[in-house]
Amino acid sequence: MKINLDIDGKYDDTEVIIRAPHLNNDIERMVAMMRMIDMQIAVRKDNETYLLETEKILYIEAVDRKTFVYTNSENYESELKLYEIEQELIERDFLRISKNSIVNLRKIKSLKTDVNRKIRITLQNGEQIVVSRMYSDELRKKLGLK
Repeated sequence: MKINLDIDGKYDDTEVIIRAPHLNNDIERMVAMMRMIDMQIAVRKDNETYLLETEKILYIEAVDRKTFVYTNSENYESELKLYEIEQELIERDFLRISKNSIVNLRKIKSLKTDVNRKIRITLQNGEQIVVSRMYSDELRKKLGLK
């Protein structure tokens, strides 16, 4: 793979061109990562690819080596690994809350202390997810509760 950069003040906007003999998983992952820069993430559902705005995401979860993205009413699958999504979304009010989950902090409705320093989060759609005790202090800190 070759990477060429042409930086010049004559350009009004940034343009990315990918030239390849065929579409493959690496190219799909590159495009997905670039979409996140524009606050979108490429996701799949029923053999269709959608560009999902990150503000609609409630949480993201890794299950059996697959990454699932949940909104208020839909769930999708992402080609990206959980840690790849985390790297892009960490600056956008998303936080890892367990080994296999990331939550959108803006979608939290309420918190309840659970056993062993865990926290039970209720999201805006009423769904509940658990913050492991390893990440509970960071969550409190991010929300200004500590």
